[in-house]
Amino acid sequence: MASVKPSAPERGLVFRIGAVLSDPAWRLTWRNVFLPVYCKACDMRLLTEENGFFCPDCWHKAPWIDPPYCPLCGKPHDRMVGLGNAPNFPCAGCRERPAKHITRILAAARYDGVVKQAVRLFKFQGKRKLAEPLAEAMRAHVEREGGPAAAYDLLIPVPLHRVRLRERGFNQSLLLLQELLPLCPGAKVDESLQRIRPTVAQSTLKAEERAANVRGAFAVVGDTVKGRIVLMVDDVVTTGGTVGECARVLRRAGAARVDVLSAALARPGMRLDW
Repeated sequence: MASVKPSAPERGLVFRIGAVLSDPAWRLTWRNVFLPVYCKACDMRLLTEENGFFCPDCWHKAPWIDPPYCPLCGKPHDRMVGLGNAPNFPCAGCRERPAKHITRILAAARYDGVVKQAVRLFKFQGKRKLAEPLAEAMRAHVEREGGPAAAYDLLIPVPLHRVRLRERGFNQSLLLLQELLPLCPGAKVDESLQRIRPTVAQSTLKAEERAANVRGAFAVVGDTVKGRIVLMVDDVVTTGGTVGECARVLRRAGAARVDVLSAALARPGMRLDW
């Protein structure tokens, strides 16, 4: 039986449909018709590709850290009613007990609300695309506060032990770091900091147990950090035990300075023990 060739009008219709389906301007519309995506926080249908997990309203209302906050540990201060936009100033804990190994911590948000939800989806459910909006918030925080992004020589992710890396399939800190590369165009990615023994998840331990848990868990291979200004990237800073131990090892290996940039800061009222 002879095949019937489509007529010219039919071929033209197929072509136009194909053009519409491949047009980026229509792609989101078609996706929302056939494969709708909803905000993980409020269940509203997402009508933008800026963040494929949370709607703009929920993301805007996230617990972002704004001034005034401690310029050393990053913890936000209580709002000062009637004083307008108060400048940043050191918290009592940092004035009484300055950090030994970390110069400053910058964090984009408090580990709460949609940011906590985003980090958990990213870290524990493998939603790697969340690295982009989280890193964008980190970048915006540094740029808004006039951080010394151009001063860094090396960008170093907080490492995972090889067993944890094999289980998870990725290092969330490294994914965030890769998204942050445009922030520090002159800096190099360095992975000489390694986790040499497995540790219990810090989130399962009491504050007093966390320092002991990570003590001796890290080492620096080679001498690439010697004399360098380092920006260490992490997803969440809790008590500061992990980043503090990493910074201690980096400074012992010759790093001139270690700063920390994190997506979130947990329990902002705590006292970080570095």
